[in-house]
Amino acid sequence: MLLFNLYLISMGFDAAFIGLNSALVSGARLVCAIPAGYVADRIGRKRAMVVGLAGTAVARFGLAVLTQGWLILTSNVLAGVFGALFITSVAPFLTENSTDEQRAMLFTVDSSLMNLASFVAATGGGYLPGVFAALLRVGPESAEAYRAVMVIAAGTTALALLPVVMIREGHRPVSRLRASGVSWRFWRRISNPAMLVKLVLPRTLVAFGAGLVFPFLNLFFKDRFGISDATLGWIFGINNVLAAAVMLWGGTVAERLGKMRAMFYARSLSVPGLLVIGFVPSLPAVVVAHWARSGLMRLGDPLYMAYAMEQLSADERATGSSLLSTGWNVGWSLGPYVSGLLLPQTGWGPLFLGTIVFYTISLACVYLFFVRGQTDDGGPTTVDRGLTTVD
Repeated sequence: MLLFNLYLISMGFDAAFIGLNSALVSGARLVCAIPAGYVADRIGRKRAMVVGLAGTAVARFGLAVLTQGWLILTSNVLAGVFGALFITSVAPFLTENSTDEQRAMLFTVDSSLMNLASFVAATGGGYLPGVFAALLRVGPESAEAYRAVMVIAAGTTALALLPVVMIREGHRPVSRLRASGVSWRFWRRISNPAMLVKLVLPRTLVAFGAGLVFPFLNLFFKDRFGISDATLGWIFGINNVLAAAVMLWGGTVAERLGKMRAMFYARSLSVPGLLVIGFVPSLPAVVVAHWARSGLMRLGDPLYMAYAMEQLSADERATGSSLLSTGWNVGWSLGPYVSGLLLPQTGWGPLFLGTIVFYTISLACVYLFFVRGQTDDGGPTTVDRGLTTVD
């Protein structure tokens, strides 16, 4: 993620191709999210995660070694397809292997560990093009140097299979889905469609806003400030460490405020950082704003997913997770495609303003749907209890 867009630029592709590439992988996840949830319900979470990771690893090797545009796009689509199967299985797996008291902390620890891993990858990855440039006797920002790093990235995806295969999945009750035979009419298994719509809509809005700028953030730093790959790696790496620390704190905040209220406050505080990133011409100020904004936004996501899974029964969770992924991928696929077309004409400023607008609308929905009328512990009032499903 740190270097892939730079790799595409080094091969002569432009911002429009990068936007299309990002849109296609999200579009593949969008199309496959609901079928992936259905498959995960039928074959089990662990098997779905194994198949999803294995397919993603193969697709990423394709991204690393194939150079023609249509082959890169095809590999990315396959990464999206298999990635959808993995992603939609994680939240139900964590929910089914934790108690109510453990869940908020488990989701935040999971996200924090991913951010710590990303710190190692980003800080080390920023230096790898220079290392391979010396070994291969090419330029540090050449396609050959970046391609070697992409091979390493694909290999780490394959290594991720080892701990997943070793997981011992807890007992899972026989689901109505597996007992009742095949049916692709997923909506019939949702006991509370209104609640699911309320969960999906804010996530879709924030995904579109994020998709306008964040798939291009590495290009933004290089274009605006002319920094090296190593400096870029440290910016993104430290960001992941800080985000991991903030996310661990999120479990404690959720215990005091409730999951959705904690998420709402954290994301509201993150919005001003977008103004600094998009419009302040100072690298230190932009970096600090990026770290603060990212930490606050990421604090909210595991709390949001934990809350969403609690509203669904065991038979609905993979389907619900897939619909939440669908909402995210609708926004994340459209946003980069739109910004890839607009960026050469508008520059960065209007795109950041668009992100702020969509974040604000999403937060308004969260407030109206989940925060207004909640009790101090984050639970629904008597009036709202009819909207929730207790598993």
